[in-house]
Amino acid sequence: MPDDHPLALGVTGDNGFHPHAHKAIDESDTLLYVGCKMGSVSTIRWTKPSARPGARILQIDVDPTMLGNNYENQLSVAGDARLVLEDLYALLREVTSKHALSDWVRQLNQEREDFWERSVSQIGSDAVPIKPQRVIDAVNRRLPESAVVIADAGTPTPYIARFLRLKGSGSRFIIPRAYGGLGYAIPAVVGASLAKPDARVVGMFGDGSLGMSTGELETLARLNVPAVLIHFNNSTFGWIKALQAIHSGRRFMSVDFTPREGSSVAKAFGIESYHINTPDELETALDVAFNHDGPVFLDVVSESELAEFPPVYSWGQAE
Repeated sequence: MPDDHPLALGVTGDNGFHPHAHKAIDESDTLLYVGCKMGSVSTIRWTKPSARPGARILQIDVDPTMLGNNYENQLSVAGDARLVLEDLYALLREVTSKHALSDWVRQLNQEREDFWERSVSQIGSDAVPIKPQRVIDAVNRRLPESAVVIADAGTPTPYIARFLRLKGSGSRFIIPRAYGGLGYAIPAVVGASLAKPDARVVGMFGDGSLGMSTGELETLARLNVPAVLIHFNNSTFGWIKALQAIHSGRRFMSVDFTPREGSSVAKAFGIESYHINTPDELETALDVAFNHDGPVFLDVVSESELAEFPPVYSWGQAE
């Protein structure tokens, strides 16, 4: 489903949330969760949806032990998501085709449009170090119809969740959102490319993640995986450092690295690599990367989470 579709309202939960999507959850009379465990991240510690009289929750999951774990469901359906939705579509097709978008949906879309207008100054910023949201916007402008974007936990997570805009046509966004395992993106890029060879694969990760799976760069080089690898280089465990700033009075421990060039590491594995300091260098390197038939490593010197807190709902509340 393309992200500009009138019924695709955006990301909910703690990391990279869209305010209009939260409003949709808070005001809905009925919520249907498909293949979602309704865990602590997607519900912001089970505060969304809030308990409201008359609100109904429906849940579909292939694993019956997931049904009704975290909320009291009005209806639970154990089944394969695709098969259940195909049956539901057949039942609803005659009904839904008779109705245009409601005033409520139009209002939510107006708020979504206002949100993106407010975001222009952020995603178009020419600041140095480069803002992570500026990187996401630059990638958006180059993504083809079919793409698989994979993110590691840490710096890329909230920015991609908030600012990435996929065009549909089988595109996917994959992230270890619940458990936040570092080092996931680089090996996952290999798997995504093998599983969907017709799609453009993009992997994004921070310093900590690169340190945990650097060796997999050899796999990408040996298999000549045509992937765009974007390293957010801010010389820190940014997510952890931000948590220490919020909850530990800015007493930082074991979160800072010696500044380094990840591009030199990737180059040693035979991967075409670029060390990027400015937005202009970013634009040029992305043009090369998206037209290359093998892996390209973009080492982007980016802004730290402490310079401006990422869009994480609970952090905003704590701040």
